Amino acid sequence: MKREIALKNIELETRAMPEVLETRNSLIEEMESMVEKTKTEKRSFDQKESTRYKEIKSEIARIDQTLEAQEEQRQLGEGGKANKGEKRSADAVFADFIRGETRAVGEMDTTADGNIIPTELSKDIIKKVTETSDLFNKIKRINSTGKYQQIIETGKATAGWTNELAEVTATDGSYDLIEIGHHKLGALTKISIELINEASFDITGEVVDQISRSFAEKAEQAIIKGTGTGQPTGLVTSGVAVNLASKTAITADEIIDIYHSIKAPYMKNAIWLMNRGTLAALRKLKDADGQYIFQPDMTKEYVGLLLGKPIVVSEYVDNLGVSAKPILFGDLASSYIANIKPTQSIQMLRELFSTQGAVGVLGFLFFDGKPVNAEAYAVAKCPAV
Repeated sequence: MKREIALKNIELETRAMPEVLETRNSLIEEMESMVEKTKTEKRSFDQKESTRYKEIKSEIARIDQTLEAQEEQRQLGEGGKANKGEKRSADAVFADFIRGETRAVGEMDTTADGNIIPTELSKDIIKKVTETSDLFNKIKRINSTGKYQQIIETGKATAGWTNELAEVTATDGSYDLIEIGHHKLGALTKISIELINEASFDITGEVVDQISRSFAEKAEQAIIKGTGTGQPTGLVTSGVAVNLASKTAITADEIIDIYHSIKAPYMKNAIWLMNRGTLAALRKLKDADGQYIFQPDMTKEYVGLLLGKPIVVSEYVDNLGVSAKPILFGDLASSYIANIKPTQSIQMLRELFSTQGAVGVLGFLFFDGKPVNAEAYAVAKCPAV
């Protein structure tokens, strides 16, 4: 009881992010223990456990709000003059490191995976990954140095109507714990020695751009199709399944079926996800009145709208074909969580490409991701024959 009272009185807004994350993980561990106990004893929560679960769930929601607020505050602070000065200093150190200057090598912290990229440049890389990949921008992202844990519902609690003085008949919910750690994603880029030796060339900007683009491509592919073994688990491994009639074509009626396959709470922020080929096919579809179901997006933010919802294009979604999964639809921020380590590391390969007149820059991004709510999105699937 003392622990519960103490948790309620925590002023989360005044605490640093690592401490808040520690509190969150402690709460998750308590919930995990409760869930495991009911599994072992093959029963549902009793009234006391159900009440405690709700208290912890509310506390975790407050913590998540706090983390989001701290992240927003950090991003706003990056616009200040002091931060800009730090950014220029990081640029200079990183550029000298790429050029192999001894002093810069000493200024870069070292880990088993290489030299740690300066904090400000790490932020730039993550920002550019988000800007490059529309999909990466739509999912929920957590910046954590360790494992991120979350309780998910595997069965919903139900309430029951009852007469006065009669016993209420209801069922308790069932829950499971997921952990999202970090997998190691490498990106290799080659830079001409001639450019490196050109003092006026923005070597830092070039390396950051190339590494960010490679990270974005591989991360997006994993978020969609990842196997979960040594890499993130992809969206296509879960979701509400919607079976299509053909492996070569899709109809306007099937688009409507996909649209209405997710529950109402997830409609507001839902988007379509498909590749260019599928989009081209859908742009030719018409409704019963002969009107194209594709609509232009007047804001120019998206390639267009389908049944009023924006379309995001990714080359890593399947084409139409045997057992393909060519269309996803839903609220991806409620569907998928990625855990991204705030810092990246880098290794210089100065000899490997010397015969090509270049040096290799090998960057590492540490992140993992998993679907966390199968009800929040749908995955269309073509037949196997």
